[in-house]
Amino acid sequence: MLALSVIAGNAFYICESLDAMVSLSSCLISSRCRLTQMCLYSYKHWHYIFIFITIVPVSTGALEIKVEHATLYGAVGESVLLSVNYSLPKETKLLDITWKLKQGLGTRKVYDFPNKMLSSPFITNYEKRAEDFQNGSILLKDLMFSDEGLYVITITTNVGIEKDREIQLYIEAPVTMPSITQSPQSASRGELVSLICNASRAANMTMRWLESNSSSPENSFSDENVMLLTLTVAPEDCRTYTCVVENNVSRKQLSHTLNGSEELCGSDILPDQSSLWISLGILIPIAVCIIIIIIVVMGWCYKTKREDKKKGKDEAELQEMNPDLSK
Repeated sequence: MLALSVIAGNAFYICESLDAMVSLSSCLISSRCRLTQMCLYSYKHWHYIFIFITIVPVSTGALEIKVEHATLYGAVGESVLLSVNYSLPKETKLLDITWKLKQGLGTRKVYDFPNKMLSSPFITNYEKRAEDFQNGSILLKDLMFSDEGLYVITITTNVGIEKDREIQLYIEAPVTMPSITQSPQSASRGELVSLICNASRAANMTMRWLESNSSSPENSFSDENVMLLTLTVAPEDCRTYTCVVENNVSRKQLSHTLNGSEELCGSDILPDQSSLWISLGILIPIAVCIIIIIIVVMGWCYKTKREDKKKGKDEAELQEMNPDLSK
C-alpha cells in the first residue's frame, strides 16, 4: 500500500506536519504557519515542485504453504495424499494453484485450479484417479510407478505474490506373503535345524526372524529374498518363530512352530501354549464352584418358596374348617 505525499515548493506556507523533509527540516513553524527566513532561503533554492513518494509498508501477513510430509511412499495400486495447507495475506485473493511433477529433466503439469478450459482442474492422465481439496491437497489413486517424482505446488495471489513447496513421492510394490520350510521336517535333540523363509523380491525389502513374536534371534542370515535361521535344537527351542517381510509401504509375516520329536519337545503341548492350559486349569475349578453355588442358592429359594406356599394353603384350609378362628 502506498502513501503519496505531494508538497508544492512554491507555496509560502509550510505546515508543521512536514518536519520529515530533510531539506526543510529546520523550517519548523508554529501553529499559525508563519514563513520564516530559513523557509524563504529554502524556497529560493527549491522553487520547483517537490514530489515525495513514501512507501509505507502495511502488515498484511505473508503467503504461507505448510507441507505435512516432505517425503512420502506410496504402494502400487493404492492411494497417497499429498497433504498441504495454505494461508493468504490479508486483503488478497487466491489467483491460481498448480501442481507439477518433476522427473529427471522433465516437468509436467498435474493440476491447475481454476482451469476454465477443462471440466476438471486435473490434467487428462490424472482426471479419473485424483481428488482435490480446499486446502490445496491432492489425493492420487491407483498409483503407478510413473507417478514417482518431485511434486511442486505453486500458489499465486491476485497481487502477484507467489510461493511454492515440494513433496518427494516414491512408489514401491507391496511385499508378498512369505513361505517357511523346515529342514529336517522333524528335529531331534542336538540336531542342526534350518528354518528357511522365502519371499518374492521387492524394492527396499527387508526380512527378519522373530522368536516367540518378540526378540530377534542372533543366528539368522539373509541373502536377497531368503532369510535363514539355524538352530542346534534343545527342548527350549520348541517354540514359534515368525518371519517378517516389509518395505516402506507394506508388511507381511508368517509364523512356524518348530516340529520336533517327542523326546525333544515332549507332548504336543508347546511352551507357547502352556500358559493357556495353566489358565484353564485355574479357571475351570472356579467356574465349577460358581455353578455349584448358584444351584444351591436356587434350590434353597425354591424350597423356601414352596414351604411358604404350603403354609399359606394350610392356614386357608384351617380357616375354612373353623370360621370362628378368623374372627
